[in-house]
Amino acid sequence: MSLMITPYNNNNYRQQRPAFKGAEQVAKSATESSKLFAPLEKAYDGFTDKIAEHVTSRFVNFGPLNTLADKLKNTDNLFQHCMTVGSVITSGLYMQRTLANKDLDKDRKNTLAVNQGLTLVVSTAGAYALDKYIKGWWDNVTAKFAGHLLNDKDFYTKFKQEKDAVIQENKKLKGTKAELKSMPKVDKLVKKHSYYNSLGAKDADILLKKVKGMSPLRTMIVFGFVYRYFVPVAVTKPANKLCDMYLQKKKAKEENAQKA
Repeated sequence: MSLMITPYNNNNYRQQRPAFKGAEQVAKSATESSKLFAPLEKAYDGFTDKIAEHVTSRFVNFGPLNTLADKLKNTDNLFQHCMTVGSVITSGLYMQRTLANKDLDKDRKNTLAVNQGLTLVVSTAGAYALDKYIKGWWDNVTAKFAGHLLNDKDFYTKFKQEKDAVIQENKKLKGTKAELKSMPKVDKLVKKHSYYNSLGAKDADILLKKVKGMSPLRTMIVFGFVYRYFVPVAVTKPANKLCDMYLQKKKAKEENAQKA
């Protein structure tokens, strides 16, 4: 039995080895996929353009809305106001549909529409009040979160000391003509921190956005709780019961008047 050993030939190996075409296949697949979805993308772009032209532009160019936007553009509560505007639009649509409902009698339609309007007013006022009430506590939570991002255990303590100092000073200024000092803001203190200033522009921007995002998160939780939980449980049901009681009493009075 003989064993033949073929000498290793690098040139032969290169000739026999199949060329790697992974990158080419990926590029080809991506191109084919792009061509396949091109009509859909074109149709989608055309659809969104039509929506922007015939629907969105009407709201954007609406005079009162532009006036409102101009007045609110520099406010610190812009996120709150945007959520309120959305709730007003939604509740307004509900009221319009209630009043246009042909299956309800006139008295019930009017009463339900009034209840929906009052519910909106009560819930909105409650949301603003609750959001303002927990703001101080939430600032402390934000300071603790910022300290975690900055890897500084003393950041919250320093913020709290500065905050307490301003509170005490404002107490002394009350009753005088002197202007009260503004409370310290977490994001401004973050900008002064050595760790923040040691970061690159991109990382620093991400860190600051996380800190600033705590404020709209607070408003989102509060307004979501009030509109999605408090209103359906604590306001809507009692309002509907009052509506039914009012209609029953009115019906009873009308029946008594007819008998008399």
